[in-house]
Amino acid sequence: MTGMVCHLAVGPITHGVVRYGEAVYDAARAEGLEHCLIRSSGSEATEVPECVLVHIHVTDRLFGSSPRYALTALQELIAAIGGPVSVTLHDLPQPSDGPSMSDRVAFYRSVLDLVVGVVVSSEHEAQLLHEFVHPDADSLVEIAVVPLMIAGPVRPKRVPPTVARTVGVLGFLYPGKGHIETMRAMQTLPTSVGFTALGMPSPGHEYLVDELYTEAAVSGRECLVTGFVDDDELRQRMWEVTVPVAHHRHLSASGSINTWISAGRRPLVPRTRYIEELNRRSPGVLTMYENVDGALDAALATATENPADTWTHHSVVPSSSPAEVANTYDAILRRWST
Repeated sequence: MTGMVCHLAVGPITHGVVRYGEAVYDAARAEGLEHCLIRSSGSEATEVPECVLVHIHVTDRLFGSSPRYALTALQELIAAIGGPVSVTLHDLPQPSDGPSMSDRVAFYRSVLDLVVGVVVSSEHEAQLLHEFVHPDADSLVEIAVVPLMIAGPVRPKRVPPTVARTVGVLGFLYPGKGHIETMRAMQTLPTSVGFTALGMPSPGHEYLVDELYTEAAVSGRECLVTGFVDDDELRQRMWEVTVPVAHHRHLSASGSINTWISAGRRPLVPRTRYIEELNRRSPGVLTMYENVDGALDAALATATENPADTWTHHSVVPSSSPAEVANTYDAILRRWST
């Protein structure tokens, strides 16, 4: 169907889900597709222009302080739109959520009844949807898998000289992301190898910064938490890190890993169902180690001694590209608009 497809971005622009939603819109516009973008800092009613469908990138944490509050806010928002709405679901619930899992499951299950279509960003996420949210999810609403886009890669004209060796973790600091586990896995490395966290703590988890600095002081190594940095500075800092790591052992899809890849880096990652899926789709962009205790220690030691292996080869072309993602979204969303 012809007409405007509207992307409604809800939440702060610093949030990874919001940034990705806007990146999908930007890619669509770069392809000359008839899409528009509306921004909203919260889930309050937002005036939406006339369009054939409104698409929203959703995680419960963007819409309320708890999954129950988030559901009410999302229900009110969709009712106010008054037309067909589809969503991309992020951060699918899984057992690693702990006590919050049941409330998160209820939120995601209810969303299936509110929309005309659901996008997830990996086959692994589609499996999580069926395993933990609703076993017959695709009988309630159409589910489409559109892998996260990987831009670039944009590599430096020359690899920055190794002045001080560092291990770097990218993205928001929150429990389970792997920051403190990565630093502890550095125990066999010389204390001259520093630790860098490229990002800021997610709301409510500011204490993790103190934990990192305390752990670093005990081990006698340098530690830096950058806080939020703009895209140009972030890319430069990513190039300067000696060993990029993404030690998140319960990923469903990962913008952080893709950002490393977009900078020409080949991060160390634990072998999981999602990581194996990404590796099949884009061979040569990851260095995998087994998802068991102690495996990261050895991987770090090897990578620190062989930093050239932490860069992707120039022949590697990651998938899916922004153009591929934009055109796939356009085809799916227009089909759902009818």
